[in-house]
Amino acid sequence: MKYCNLFHRILSIWHPTGTAFILLTGLALVASACSGFQSMASASGASKPKTVPTTASGPTAQPANNPNLPAPAMTKAYIGLFKDNAVAVLDTGTNQVLTKIPVPKGPHGMVVSPDGRVFVSSDGDSLVSVIDTKLDVVIDTINVGNSPHGLAITPDANLVLVADFGTSQVVFIDTNKDMVVGQVAVPNPHNIAISPDGHTAYVASQMQGSTGLAILNIDSRTVTGNVPVDKTPRALNFSPDGKLLYFTLAGVDAVQVLDPATNQIEAQIPVGASPHHPLFTPDGQFALVVSQGPGQLSILDPKTNKVNSVVTVGKMPHWIATNSQGTTAWVTNEASNDVSVVDLATGKVTATIPVGNAPRKIVVLTQPLMAGQSQSSNQPGFMTSINGMAFKDPVITIKAGETITWINQDAIDHTVTSDDGGWDSGNIGSGKSYSITLNQPGQYNYHCSIHPFMKGSIIVTQ
Repeated sequence: MKYCNLFHRILSIWHPTGTAFILLTGLALVASACSGFQSMASASGASKPKTVPTTASGPTAQPANNPNLPAPAMTKAYIGLFKDNAVAVLDTGTNQVLTKIPVPKGPHGMVVSPDGRVFVSSDGDSLVSVIDTKLDVVIDTINVGNSPHGLAITPDANLVLVADFGTSQVVFIDTNKDMVVGQVAVPNPHNIAISPDGHTAYVASQMQGSTGLAILNIDSRTVTGNVPVDKTPRALNFSPDGKLLYFTLAGVDAVQVLDPATNQIEAQIPVGASPHHPLFTPDGQFALVVSQGPGQLSILDPKTNKVNSVVTVGKMPHWIATNSQGTTAWVTNEASNDVSVVDLATGKVTATIPVGNAPRKIVVLTQPLMAGQSQSSNQPGFMTSINGMAFKDPVITIKAGETITWINQDAIDHTVTSDDGGWDSGNIGSGKSYSITLNQPGQYNYHCSIHPFMKGSIIVTQ
């Protein structure tokens, strides 16, 4: 070790000239090896995951704050500034705008993928821009046709659907290749909602004289039905269990409640004038909607289809995003050029943040691992993932005392919940992980409580 320190001292004071460069290169290689040796020495002293005891009823869960799992760097919000032709990047921890990323005219739709890319459509152009959130720069553009409006991403994050208003088509982008792979005709599509199972999309079709919700089969890329409405449809969203579809209509001061099983409007929830974006919290306990007339955020109860409370935000609120826990909402206010941060438990605005001119769409992303970060190779146990609305390894076999870690690679929340009540992860946000250590041999069945069709089992051996 003392020789390593000596080499580092030489490297720090000696600059290469002429033939000395060869010797310096050799010293650099030795120093690099020394650095690796020091890292190994440090890792050998790292603590192993804590073993959690079990009871007769089943294992007790170890939450996903395992010190061997790297924590995300920060949570950032991306906000489309319609009049600035830019996307503002907001650090939600400090409520400071970090930078503004230029995009083509009229940023309109926006979605985020689990791997840390933000897709932004520009309705004054024909492009969808792709932003790398590690660098906060546009890394690609995709030509989709004239005046693209809203975007939606499938739960497995393999496709982005584009409501291309000008060409009256829904365009399919393959996110693995960043290229258009299909289209389907829908008259003047505006916004899109995708079912939690990823097979069906409802599209707000704004063609005057034939307004309605077009129903698409995503797998076959065909129109399979239509729900006619007598007013212009605006924004729409599914509940996490897929049993409800909330949408708004221009000139109707109520949220429409559609049953996708029957395609019948089951209820209307009166709210403030000119409601726009409805959104469910990730656990489905509440729904939110902005009313542009009075500048309000209404918090709704989906069980009763009634308003629980109303929060005054900024002028002409446009869009909503929440954190993965469903405890905080960010509301863009187009006419007051700011974002309201709302504590959903108290119904209070905790901050108002100036962000730029005419903020519309917003997405919130927990920053992915930076280059060079990885899961610790010293952590024993089984690493797996949740992807494409399924547990990647439906049957896992481990030895007693080993740890299992699930990483959620979908764009939406999931849970890992024991069938017999032995453990419950709570909501695992996109990019987050959850770990348990099982000490008792046996078979343990589990499921996702948000999407009960997702099932798995663990076999623990001696």
